[in-house]
Amino acid sequence: MRNVLVLGGTGMLSGLVLRYLTDGDRVFVVARRREPLDQLVGKAGATADRLTPIALDYHDTERLGRWLAHGQLMHGPLDQVVAWIHGDPNPLWQVLQQEVRAYRQGGWDVFHILGHQAWDHPGEKPSVFDEGCRYHRVILGAVREDASWRWLTHDEIVEGIWSAVQTSAAVTRVGERPEIGVKDL
Repeated sequence: MRNVLVLGGTGMLSGLVLRYLTDGDRVFVVARRREPLDQLVGKAGATADRLTPIALDYHDTERLGRWLAHGQLMHGPLDQVVAWIHGDPNPLWQVLQQEVRAYRQGGWDVFHILGHQAWDHPGEKPSVFDEGCRYHRVILGAVREDASWRWLTHDEIVEGIWSAVQTSAAVTRVGERPEIGVKDL
């Protein structure tokens, strides 16, 4: 059983949370609002005993750090983090690195979910992460249907991320690179 933290797990990543639970993992989900977390617990059904909903804004890194320390003390160190985040990720990366390393001796994985803007520039592992962190980027694209484009569905996103988790590739692209100039499909 892995201990997995999913940031942004009540929206398009809710299916991923359920996939981890079905696979037998313990999942901690951070979301700002309690209502979507409660709905996710309801969807989890019999696996809800391994789901820990955390209502907080991940930009509040001080509060998130306290929760990470408590959660790992109670359930063991995190093995994986899946992060669909908005804004500057560096403060979040710093608190994750600090708190996970306080409880974990060996390696751990971060799966950073990114939009299509990162398609041609997947980037590198952020310098805040030490050698024990295996950093992965999952870049979401689009789907071409006939002569038009559409964004990925939530199910397609979940399948792409799940594939990235299973293969542990450094960079996984889901879908295709949208045509230049395609902004709002």
